[in-house]
Amino acid sequence: MLLAAALLALAQPAPLPARAPQVSTAQAGRLLRFPDEAVAYVPASAGPNPPLLVLLHGAGRNSSGIIGGLQADADKRGIVLLAPTSRGPTWDAIPAALRAANPQSALDARLGHRFGRSRDSDRVEAAIDALSKQLPFDRSRTVLAGFSDGATFALAMGMARSRPFSAVIAWSPGIAIETVGPAHGRRVFVSHGRKDPVLSFEVDKNEIVPLLEREGAAVTFLPFDGVHEAPRAVKDAFLDAVFGTAVSSSPR
Repeated sequence: MLLAAALLALAQPAPLPARAPQVSTAQAGRLLRFPDEAVAYVPASAGPNPPLLVLLHGAGRNSSGIIGGLQADADKRGIVLLAPTSRGPTWDAIPAALRAANPQSALDARLGHRFGRSRDSDRVEAAIDALSKQLPFDRSRTVLAGFSDGATFALAMGMARSRPFSAVIAWSPGIAIETVGPAHGRRVFVSHGRKDPVLSFEVDKNEIVPLLEREGAAVTFLPFDGVHEAPRAVKDAFLDAVFGTAVSSSPR
């Protein structure tokens, strides 16, 4: 989809779904399950050495829900989906960042607000390694993406120089987290609804995106007139950008 069409579609906000869509194998795709509750979806359209989209869920650990929300895109584009899960109710960098921002002890203040590695990042990497043992995929077209808390974690983990993701997608992140050893020039795509009642649009615009730019990311920021969601036009624009057609930033 061209960016102009995407922006036109964003003029009217789409309502949040009543419940997260679940994974279907009606199109003859395969579901693969791995340790630590990681789930992968391999569409029938996937060719040899397909691209991989690693999806990080929001708070609540609903990995099947986030795969279900992108399943039609995987079928259409031949993209393999992989959804790891956090160890706790959300990704571990989130409470750590909140403690650093509002320290309750000298230890909290000393630890600071920079992300390098954690148990949950190890879980994500373990899921990717487990998938590689069952299905060869294109490492040069492996993208890390997330929604809400998953978007926040995707930015922190995905900006690391030591992790060679080809791009990072963040739909409605909520906290600015510095990354130890950021990868200068990494492509990062961020979207946020201006009327989001859950995570602040202003924090995204004024803190998260500027931090990414200071860390040297090649940032595309796509705001839209909606709430806490990832509208179809945003999904199409970002997936076109990382797996094909280019997209440009829109005014903030």
